Amino acid sequence: MKASRAPDPERAKPSEASLLERLGAAAAGVSSAQSASPRKKVFVQYGLAALIFGFLLFFVVRQWNELPDFDWRFSPGWLALAIVCVVLFYTFQGELWRVVIHSLGEHIDPRPGRAVWGKSLLARYVPTNVLLVVGRVVMAERHGVPKRVTLASVVYELALALATAVIVGAYFVIELPELDGRPGRFAVLALIPAVLVVVHPRVFEPLAGFALRKLGRDPLPRVLPFGRVLQLCLAYLVCWVTIGLGLFAFAAALHPVDLSDLPYVASSYPVAFCVAVLTFIVPSGIGTRDAALAASMAVVLPGAVATAIAVAFRILQTLVELLYVATVVALGRRRGGSEPAGGAQPDPPRGGAQP
Repeated sequence: MKASRAPDPERAKPSEASLLERLGAAAAGVSSAQSASPRKKVFVQYGLAALIFGFLLFFVVRQWNELPDFDWRFSPGWLALAIVCVVLFYTFQGELWRVVIHSLGEHIDPRPGRAVWGKSLLARYVPTNVLLVVGRVVMAERHGVPKRVTLASVVYELALALATAVIVGAYFVIELPELDGRPGRFAVLALIPAVLVVVHPRVFEPLAGFALRKLGRDPLPRVLPFGRVLQLCLAYLVCWVTIGLGLFAFAAALHPVDLSDLPYVASSYPVAFCVAVLTFIVPSGIGTRDAALAASMAVVLPGAVATAIAVAFRILQTLVELLYVATVVALGRRRGGSEPAGGAQPDPPRGGAQP
């Protein structure tokens, strides 16, 4: 009788999960903590809060220390306009996220929706930005939004913001002084139809599905019709114009800036955003976005001035962001919007695993 062959340990060994799959599994594990024991739930909540605010404090201190020597002056009118634009930028983006949720067939009330979006925003300061997604998924589920829908909304939010940032950034490239007089610079305009093709449902759905599979997650539960995508693209373009105007106003508050440089300075911000997205593992794009913003503005401003404006504007954004989050959270609690009555309700069973 032949002895049975021992199983090959290499063959029996399951294939190792990729880094993205491990990140996705970790995110799913954190999101399931709300169903754990009360003691563990409190530990996770306070632990994550301490982690987020620890990185936030590190971020603010680092940015403050990176402020260059500069003859600071503040023009109150321009500074006020900059603050208003930054506030509007966050307000618009929070509302657009709720529009995406609604377009995906779900609903979240305005006050709790703003609180969920705002609180999750603070998780950007933790490396890899995974906590931003996890936090929003967990908090939105408490208000009846299924996990898969929230995850899909975050995918659309990033895709639309990046796509429209590329469109605005095309102007930046065309106006580069180094390319002045070269017809080839207009080739960058080809990115605009290319971006629109990428966000078309027939292209975006398989691309997003591929990325989600790499994270070990289910595909999008639903895709937005192209008409809605175009409407959202226009809305995100308004967001970029708003924050770009805020950046120009802030620059004008610190240093004389020619009004003719407004389009160029304004388009520097979405260019820096694209750089930050490409370096997503860095918390909130620390260093990378600021360096890209300074380098972009240095074309029309002295280098030291551009660096000072980029770093100081990031500090201003952080302060406004904290004020925005505190406001929407307080308003949500005043109307009982921070927690639904009866606590979190689990999703009914659906086809496919939840993230």
